[in-house]
Amino acid sequence: MRAGSPLRVLAAGLALAMAMTACGPQPPDGATLLKQSSQRMLELKGFHFQMQITGFTGAGEPVQSAQGDAHPPDLHAKVILKEGAVLLEVEVIFKADKIYLKSFTGGWQELTAAQVAQFFDARLLFDQQAGLFAAMRDTTAPYRGNSEKVNGHDAYTVDGVLQGARVHQLLPLIRDQGAYHATYWIESPSNNLWRARVSGNLFDASQAATIVFDFSNHDHPVSVSPPPLG
Repeated sequence: MRAGSPLRVLAAGLALAMAMTACGPQPPDGATLLKQSSQRMLELKGFHFQMQITGFTGAGEPVQSAQGDAHPPDLHAKVILKEGAVLLEVEVIFKADKIYLKSFTGGWQELTAAQVAQFFDARLLFDQQAGLFAAMRDTTAPYRGNSEKVNGHDAYTVDGVLQGARVHQLLPLIRDQGAYHATYWIESPSNNLWRARVSGNLFDASQAATIVFDFSNHDHPVSVSPPPLG
């Protein structure tokens, strides 16, 4: 078969098509994954979340972990607080503009925004403008890594940088200086965010800490009701 003949050209085209098919469609780049997943998470009717803080936190950061269900701005969560060497569990409900707390000492009571800000204003984590999902779009130098299993799902890792002032918006007890390393685990093509991690000298200028968020029950409707007081 002559070089440049129609048959040779056709054979080369078929070989190229087969090679591309074998490779499969290429996943989006890191910036695209972050943008698409941010939009997906902000539009959810509800989801379950878990948050765990490890490393140095100091006396100014009492929150150790939290888990609950959210349809922002409404949220119902159990929070583990550290008081000295003792861990205490409290329950919080954010419904419309009302905040309720149930401590280990008794029933539900209503709190002001200033009172809850002293330990953990969970609404800020998922605020539509300032929260974690919105912050995905503000992550700079995004780099897509390989696919990994997380919570039983195949997800691409996307690493990037979040400025301290931006992370401080979603958790005000974090230092608003410097920059922190962010990693997101995003499934494609569903765009579900399954895990997010922020690490660096979050609460002290010289000591490291890490916050990990895990998500599940994407788009399962969540209904939060005010509790009976007393």
